Amino acid sequence: MALQHAKSSEVVNLLASRESPTPISQALVSTPEIELMRLVMKAGKTVPPHAVAGPITLFCRQGSIEVRAGDSMQTMKQDDLMFLEGGADHALHAVTDAIVLVTVFRVPGR
Repeated sequence: MALQHAKSSEVVNLLASRESPTPISQALVSTPEIELMRLVMKAGKTVPPHAVAGPITLFCRQGSIEVRAGDSMQTMKQDDLMFLEGGADHALHAVTDAIVLVTVFRVPGR
């Protein structure tokens, strides 16, 4: 079954999914302007260095992650928020099991 994106005014639980009783990584909202993703990371998992065209936010909803942005490494814990400018090279590493809400602001024409 294909995962469904939330519709306008729909309530979405950040820790649960209609498709699974345990949290799974998935795009929650996808429009031409933004993409909102729930990223579920088991302790030790790494997202390799990458960059996206538009600015992004990372909201650590649960657990703890390390974020490398440029030459800086920072630890995010539950309820921490980070903003990254468009084009910023970054990588993630889960220190503990973690759930991160990622918002990507899409750049028109890309």
